[in-house]
Amino acid sequence: MSLQAICFSAAIDWSTMAGREDVTIEKTLNRARRVNRVNGVTGAVLLYPNSLVQWLEGPAAGLASSLECARAETRLSDITIISEGPVETRMFAESWLMFADLRAANARPSAFLETLANATSPVPCAQMRTELQAISKRLEPARHTHAAMLV
Repeated sequence: MSLQAICFSAAIDWSTMAGREDVTIEKTLNRARRVNRVNGVTGAVLLYPNSLVQWLEGPAAGLASSLECARAETRLSDITIISEGPVETRMFAESWLMFADLRAANARPSAFLETLANATSPVPCAQMRTELQAISKRLEPARHTHAAMLV
C-alpha cells in the first residue's frame, strides 16, 4: 500500500460552539478519530487561537475521505492545503489523531510552527514532516489507536 500525507490549515469559528470549549474540543477530536479509524488514516492536529493545522497520513482514498469530513465541518472555513505528497512511513502510526494545544504563544516550540497556521504558500512535504517530527514527542497521545478501536 502506498502511503500519502496531506497537511491543511483551517480557520475556526468559535462562536458556533455550544457549551464548554474543552468539552467541544474533545468531542470534535473523538469524532475525527472515528473518521480516521474508518479511513485507515493517522495524524495530528495542532490547535491555534483561531485556526488549526492537521497532518494526515494513510492511503490516498482515506485521506480524501477524512479531508471531505473536515470540509463538511461547519465550524471550519478557509481550508487550505499546506503540503501533500508520498511518505515512506507513518509518523503518527500509534494514534488516529494526536493533539497539541498551541493556543498559547509559549506552547509553540519553533518559529516555523508559530507561522504555520497562517501559511500562504505550499511547504514541501519533507520539510513539513521534519518540522512535525520535532514536536511529535510532545503531542498528547490522547487515545492511542488501540483505545479508539473501542468506539
